[in-house]
Amino acid sequence: MPKCRYRIEMRHDEDSLTALAHMQYDLFCTRNRVARSFLSFALIAAGTMVSQWWGLLLIGYGCYLVTTTYFSSNRTARQLAGQLREAGMELPRSTYLFEDNAMRIIVHPEEEETDPLAYADVLKMGEDSRAYYLFRNQYGGYMIPKKELGEKEDEFRRFVEERTGKMFQRGYSPLARLRERLRAQKNARGR
Repeated sequence: MPKCRYRIEMRHDEDSLTALAHMQYDLFCTRNRVARSFLSFALIAAGTMVSQWWGLLLIGYGCYLVTTTYFSSNRTARQLAGQLREAGMELPRSTYLFEDNAMRIIVHPEEEETDPLAYADVLKMGEDSRAYYLFRNQYGGYMIPKKELGEKEDEFRRFVEERTGKMFQRGYSPLARLRERLRAQKNARGR
């Protein structure tokens, strides 16, 4: 039996489903986000240069684009939570077992184990202030709460990054990615 390095319990609520949907958007819809940001700033800039009444419309629409970035993600998360409640089901709850070659997933309350996620099969990884995210594909991912790791958070990060050969992305901006790469290089030299 492979050695379990980390055992993580994850119980979703509506906020965690929303955070997972936001990270999914950040990691897989980069072109959409960049185009949306560029268009919104262009509309706002154009609106400020026009003294006609429709300049306000341009500014308003530009602001709408900025403030509704996660609208679709939020709606999807709310719908999923609502559908599960209507069906009398609880929100997803799982145990993640991180072993040397793969992450095993046990779904509760059935105690049913799904196919393991080999680290080589992890497509993308993300991080925010409260969790790490591992995505098998653009449609499905797993959220690992940092509070479950306690003092082992940095150790866990290194373990997963080494096994997958990928880095956790913290945000979508090129500057944030550069900062993460520099931090990883500094950590690699420090070992």
